[in-house]
Amino acid sequence: MEYTTGKILALNLLSTMYIQRMIRNLSVCGIFCLFSIALNAQEADVQKDFEKAKAEMKQNSSDESPDYIKAGSLLERIVEKEPGNAEAWYFYGYAIDRYNSSEGETMIKVQLPLTIKASEAFEKCLQLSKDRYTGDLLLLDPHTKILTVWGTQAWYYIYQNKKDSAVWCLQQADQRGGINRVSLNYFRQVMNECSKGAYLFTSGDMYFYYTLFLQLTERYRTDLNCIDLNLLNVTWYPDWLQKKNIMSFTWTLEKLKNIDLLRWDKQPVTIYNENKAFADTAITWVLKPTLDNKFLIRSNRLLLDFLKLNAFEKPVFFAGDVPQSMNLYLDAFLQSKGLTYKLATDTGTNNLNQLVERLKKLSTISTEYKTYLNNRDNIQVLNNYRFAYTTAAIIAAGNGNKEMAVSLLETAERKYPEQVLPFFADATKQWFVQLKQKIIRGEKID
Repeated sequence: MEYTTGKILALNLLSTMYIQRMIRNLSVCGIFCLFSIALNAQEADVQKDFEKAKAEMKQNSSDESPDYIKAGSLLERIVEKEPGNAEAWYFYGYAIDRYNSSEGETMIKVQLPLTIKASEAFEKCLQLSKDRYTGDLLLLDPHTKILTVWGTQAWYYIYQNKKDSAVWCLQQADQRGGINRVSLNYFRQVMNECSKGAYLFTSGDMYFYYTLFLQLTERYRTDLNCIDLNLLNVTWYPDWLQKKNIMSFTWTLEKLKNIDLLRWDKQPVTIYNENKAFADTAITWVLKPTLDNKFLIRSNRLLLDFLKLNAFEKPVFFAGDVPQSMNLYLDAFLQSKGLTYKLATDTGTNNLNQLVERLKKLSTISTEYKTYLNNRDNIQVLNNYRFAYTTAAIIAAGNGNKEMAVSLLETAERKYPEQVLPFFADATKQWFVQLKQKIIRGEKID
């Protein structure tokens, strides 16, 4: 049956009149029941829309990506109807942020009004959560998201050679709750482990933006070249690094943009040491494929190319939690410095004494301000303090020094007790406990 516009309007009018007549005939109790039914239906619709929006935001298959406009529109209506819903504000902020820049390739095209709007949504989420968000997470805590949205906006200005504007963005991140002083001190120590003029390769948003904050707003360790390994996979970042004479590659700028996956079989690779301050040496190791047991990804190829060109001329450091597949499985030539690893031609057993001395200098965590506990991303990265000690303990156990190994683990327990620094996951706690038991029993550590 087809309806004309006139017929539809007439039906709507009749429907309205019918409802009004029903209300007049109802008792007071009946009216409240009717309103309750309508309200419950509205709440059900809001919840259904929220689940739709969350499902859309979590869409991440190979052939489909989230529709951020669709999700954002749903979430905008939800926060209007339920302004006290912290989780809705969190997802709304994420939708705006992802619409502004959904990947590393587009982060230099972000728009300031959207950055502000996304930040305000995360700020509202934290305000409603009393600064400790416990709702569903897409990836990062809302505190960290405030840092990343403003950090990305800062990179937009860095790319445009507008340093003062970039500094302003990072100050906004700080003022709006994206910077935590306990975490900031951790990243200061990471940078402090690096030699003058060194390269520091990191992985993850917190490293990328905290080191940027320290260098631009505090002018701390501006001599370091802090490089994000993930961003080597995009086209503009290596191009920018080469134009600024921060990193060099064997490819021209034009060819650099086209570097992609490389079919790779496990094979020996050599990097020669051309640093005149040392004897003529080289390192050789077996480099395995890093993707699907078949390929080297773009960032692997660029890192390998750079390391060969650098040839130990400048010191190279990796953050302690960079995955093996991202540091080219160079483990045998990575000398632990505590929170970082230094690429070296000879790691040597003498490294242990130096490492133990360095561990003594790592800060304890101040319990005066416990806001670092409100962000699970902080807890995850701060657990690297504990892992620095386990690394030293494993080296000591491998050298047959069980007493020193146990002492190092007990020091970690005293210096970073669980009530001050919770384990990030139960599995991590069990691993720590089992490691200590194995060392005490004199078992071989895998």
